[in-house]
Amino acid sequence: MIFMPETSELNMPLVSVIVPSYNHEKFITECVESIMQQTYKNFELTVIDDGSKDGTRDILKQLQDKYGFNLILQENIGLTSTLNKGIQNWGTGKYISFCASDDYWALDKLEKQVAVMEQNPEFAVCFGKVYMIDLEGNILPYLTETANKQLKGGYIFKEIILQEFHPPVNSLFRRSIFDEVGYFKATWAEDFYMDLKISEKHPFGFIDDYLNYYRRSPETHNVKAKMTNQKIIYSHLDSINEYKHSIYYKKAIKLWYLRCFYWYLPYKSTKKLAFKGMVRNLDQLTSFTFLKAIFKFIVLWN
Repeated sequence: MIFMPETSELNMPLVSVIVPSYNHEKFITECVESIMQQTYKNFELTVIDDGSKDGTRDILKQLQDKYGFNLILQENIGLTSTLNKGIQNWGTGKYISFCASDDYWALDKLEKQVAVMEQNPEFAVCFGKVYMIDLEGNILPYLTETANKQLKGGYIFKEIILQEFHPPVNSLFRRSIFDEVGYFKATWAEDFYMDLKISEKHPFGFIDDYLNYYRRSPETHNVKAKMTNQKIIYSHLDSINEYKHSIYYKKAIKLWYLRCFYWYLPYKSTKKLAFKGMVRNLDQLTSFTFLKAIFKFIVLWN
């Protein structure tokens, strides 16, 4: 169901907003309301609940009664399949944007992004800065600063494949770009995969302003978190390996191993991966990152 615009806004392009929802009963209301209260009104919202087991579905039904958006309740098929299903079945607008069900948007996000995209038809995607927040919604200053370092627009394939920065997950996409490059791949880093696919061919727009709030769990050192991080980093490797034809490929692989060395050296369960990274980067023996990894190993080994 389309959130109906005022008459003066009927000439503005339609934006399809897709929210993949799963077990976020504590956050889903804030997520949906941040979308429904956007200053840009010509959008349609589809929430696809992917088999939530908590109270998320009951809350979504109440929110649907209040706002009248599309609500799809399905058995669990996973995030990537849900995103692709959303694009194919409910991505009817000129533009598409996604919001995780535990995140939320600045109220002028769509207004700013649509303006940039309309003024710059060469952009396939437009993104902005992000606030990193904890489970209570408090802004995390260090993580926020780190997430927004070096962000820029233009042709940024080099920066993405070398992982100099990751565009925050607040992008507005031209719907037509998915017809060109295809849909999301089943991977633990589907955003990285898609950013590479698009940036190899098209420039990105960048808005130097905060557009969304990304929730970060504090559980970064338990076994489950470390296993998830390993899946993500191997997903990065899989995506990088699709660009063996690129002039940046060899450097990207080398940097991937260096990150493995730095991130995983302190832990016995991942020492093999870390040592592979060390061997691949012995020529970086005196570099700051290499020395930091050794320091972490000495202080944090467990």
